[in-house]
Amino acid sequence: MPLVIAEIGINHGGDIKVAKEMVRAAYKAGAECVKHQTHILDDEMTDEAKTIIPPNASISIWDIMENSCLTMDEEEELKKYTENLGLIYLSTPFSRKAANFLAELDVLAFKIGSGEVDNLPLLRHVARFGKPMIVSTGMQTLASLQKSVDLLREEQAEFVLLECTNLYPSPPENVSLQGIIELRNNFGVPVGFSDHSLGPTMAVA
Repeated sequence: MPLVIAEIGINHGGDIKVAKEMVRAAYKAGAECVKHQTHILDDEMTDEAKTIIPPNASISIWDIMENSCLTMDEEEELKKYTENLGLIYLSTPFSRKAANFLAELDVLAFKIGSGEVDNLPLLRHVARFGKPMIVSTGMQTLASLQKSVDLLREEQAEFVLLECTNLYPSPPENVSLQGIIELRNNFGVPVGFSDHSLGPTMAVA
């Protein structure tokens, strides 16, 4: 049976109460694990981010993220809440400080977002905690992914790759389930599926 991981991310909009409601909904739906995102802005971004306003926004990317992420105390509270329900708590660190924080929280494993897979210094930093890693691939090519896989093997990391289509949501015709086989054949590691499509169809397939 596959391990089902429910995505929490920063979809709670920075509200710990909403985050807990999402965790409880995942629990009631039968998920075994939830995955959050850990953002510590002063280690993740430069001050320039305070002046960059995305095309679809009226405030800076820094302010958007500041409004969307939990504090470190709130994340620790969310982890305890998750584990009290009997679920596994995972998170994606977006900086070395975030990875250090998650290591202090004693997470069982680390999730690496597809946009961070070619951030080799961060990848090496996380690998050296000696915990399993779940590595998404949506923003990578086979060539760029090879460098990351080589690094993880050099660090003797235990890892899996996730086939992922980096569209939110992903139209069914853009989802490549064949990519699961291609990743397995190219890298010889366990491969999972990161599903951004609407509904259960692609996950069932």
